[in-house]
Amino acid sequence: MLLMLCSSMVVWAEPPIVDDAGLVRTFQEKLGALADQKAAASGETLAGALPGVPKSILINQGKTRPAADYEALSKSVFLLGSVYKCGKCEHWHTSGTATAWCVNSDGLMVTNYHVFKAAKGEAWGVCDFNGQVHPVKEILAGNEAEDIALFRVGAKDLPALPVGPDAQVGADIHIVSHPAGHCFVETFGQVSRYFRKPLPDMTPGPVMMAVTADYARGSSGAPVVNKAGLVVGMVSNTQTITYGEKGKQDEGPVQMVIRNCVSGAAIRSLISSPAKSASTP
Repeated sequence: MLLMLCSSMVVWAEPPIVDDAGLVRTFQEKLGALADQKAAASGETLAGALPGVPKSILINQGKTRPAADYEALSKSVFLLGSVYKCGKCEHWHTSGTATAWCVNSDGLMVTNYHVFKAAKGEAWGVCDFNGQVHPVKEILAGNEAEDIALFRVGAKDLPALPVGPDAQVGADIHIVSHPAGHCFVETFGQVSRYFRKPLPDMTPGPVMMAVTADYARGSSGAPVVNKAGLVVGMVSNTQTITYGEKGKQDEGPVQMVIRNCVSGAAIRSLISSPAKSASTP
């Protein structure tokens, strides 16, 4: 990015550089300290609470900031994970990480339901681009069918993302997430379709959104953002299509990867119910 042109001198800004190993190490050390202080919720506590939380809740988004570029979006996207002790040493270890994003500056964040459904670990927390770590305190709402959950961390004055209207098929979108330990990776694509996900009994389920932007394990919970910097969906899962000999779909080379996302409508529903306020004790 060109910053200044003065006579014959050109000054360029350095791009933000991510130290994956250093960031994960910082997350581990700071979250481990919170675990020692019993300041963060355990995986058992979070997973146990999840079935009893409401499917939606009324929150006031308050001050939000559109994030149309990488640097702005990365400020509102967080590593989400836990630490545990292996029993063979005194050190804290990190489990696999997922992604979360801030929806309210007073510490309210959104991720996938499946991230917390089988949560383990002695302490859960989030970590930002600069290595600041905040403890997960509680889950406020969740919908398993929509694969979405709202939770609170112990932090204030966080940069929150505004939730926008549904994106049309073909609309440009971008994602910042943490695929397989590669932190704060930005990918680009379009909305490829909306579809109705079948429930386990094969009855019609919720409407999901599919996109063409790449993501992988560790990206669960990442916001899907439009060109204006508004959240229009959230990463959920992938389905790999293969095709082998004799038409066996579970064998042979990969033909295509379908990338399924929580819809913008589901996100709006999660945070717009008048039944209960997020500020209620």
